[in-house]
Amino acid sequence: MAERIGTPRVLPVLVVTLCLLIASLPFELPDYHLRWEVPQLAGALFLACTFLQPVRCYGRVPAPLWWLGGFMFLYCALILAHGWVDTIAIAQETLLMVQALLIFWSAANLLAHDGVAEKVLWAFIIACLVRAALPLVGIGRTGETVWTGGERITAFGQNANASAKLLAAGVLCLLGLAFGRAGHGGGRAWRLVVPAGLALLGIAIVDTGSRGSVLALGAGLLAFLFGRAHSRWARVRNGLIAVLALGFLIEASMRTEVMRNRFEETATTGRLAGREFLFPTLWQMFLEKPLAGWGPLNNQYEVAARTTDMIKVRRDSHNLLLELLTAEGALGALPFLVALALCVAAAWRARRGEHGMLATALLLEQLAGAISGNPISSKMFWLVLAYGLAAGERARAASAAPAPAPAAVPGLPPSSLPVPS
Repeated sequence: MAERIGTPRVLPVLVVTLCLLIASLPFELPDYHLRWEVPQLAGALFLACTFLQPVRCYGRVPAPLWWLGGFMFLYCALILAHGWVDTIAIAQETLLMVQALLIFWSAANLLAHDGVAEKVLWAFIIACLVRAALPLVGIGRTGETVWTGGERITAFGQNANASAKLLAAGVLCLLGLAFGRAGHGGGRAWRLVVPAGLALLGIAIVDTGSRGSVLALGAGLLAFLFGRAHSRWARVRNGLIAVLALGFLIEASMRTEVMRNRFEETATTGRLAGREFLFPTLWQMFLEKPLAGWGPLNNQYEVAARTTDMIKVRRDSHNLLLELLTAEGALGALPFLVALALCVAAAWRARRGEHGMLATALLLEQLAGAISGNPISSKMFWLVLAYGLAAGERARAASAAPAPAPAAVPGLPPSSLPVPS
């Protein structure tokens, strides 16, 4: 959505709080047992500020939001229909879902305005670089020795898979803003700073030992191979950078004990950290109750009771589609998947816009990560959807804008000038 002359610009406080929200995502502090996590508090602050300019934030209702509203209605209806095992847990999960949808709605509108998306993306990149550097200098470093050999490194006790996927998104943002924008070739500073930043993020990702994040990042990098560019050289350069980044990631993974051993374990034994038992059980649960599922969160208690490879009272599905099918059934999954498809279409349309393939790359990374993880209440997931939707709207508005009239040429009558087609 292009800016219109005479319309009020986005309040700086909204941009600042949205930047704070996305910059807070790599800094969860689960080991400190806070009642509310840092990203949740940052999200609440941002949403409170949206009411300072409600028309900017909520004046336009994107098409996917109607479908997500239907999903949320069914979500609440199924809670009432199925009942719940844990009152506090279901209340917290419902609150997180409402917060995520409000963030999606407001961010989709704000990111469509000039300059907002770039500021937010840079805030996220800087946060990821700081988060990647902290364990290397010994600040907040958390290690978990795994039986396959090696140590999975994170910070502040964060989940290794979740933090690695956030850092993978940081890699894509850095690549997209440095080289993926139309007409942007990068200068000498880029050639020095960007590779160092990418190497730092890549090392931090590999140190987590997260196989899913490496595969998700690979899916995102592949998107840059199909991006548009202002010249043939820029297209070749962007593709070469994506291939080199992927090659570095693979080489670093094979040289790191924890990552190499975990990939070899999967290749030789088929083990997927318990997912090889979890996924068939979830699918069987869906077949037993295909229409309305088992109810939000109830499905996680049910699958924990059925799988005996881990002693847990409640167990996450570790897969977005299986979470939808077992929690809300086909009835609830349908509107969610339609909304997701609309966001994917918008992100693909955004390839013709100012940020090129970045929206598509981020969405591919999130969807690939959703094969081995459940991002349904992840703020990063919803912000990526909002960015793809906003970038697609900007690209559509730019393509629909009339071509500028040709400048007058001295000595020639206006009728002799070529008319833009």
